[in-house]
Order: sequence, then C-alpha cells, then structure tokens
Amino acid sequence: MQTYEDYLPDALEIVSAWEIPEEEFAQVVNDQARLMAGSGVEPTPEILFTSPYLALQF
Repeated sequence: MQTYEDYLPDALEIVSAWEIPEEEFAQVVNDQARLMAGSGVEPTPEILFTSPYLALQF
C-alpha cells in the first residue's frame, strides 16, 4: 500500500509548475501528494486542515 510520501516526488514536479507563494509551497506539495494517494480527499473532523486549497478537493 502506498502512502502520500510515495507521491511526493511527482507532486513536487506538478506543483513546481504552479504559481504558488513560497511560504505555501511545501503545504501545497503535501496536499497534492495526499490527493494523489487518495487520502485526505474528504474533510474529516479528525484532521485539522487549514489549506486555502480545501475548496479544490473533490
């Protein structure tokens, strides 16, 4: 079973093409990796999620 950490290199490559403020870059890469892994797609009360990109999740 793959975890979101397995997707970090691909997420880094994808996100590096986006215009993201430097202070948000690491969080966006982690968010993208989680989406690619299929985890954290649905908001849950157990996970505190403060990303401004929450609305972009499906």
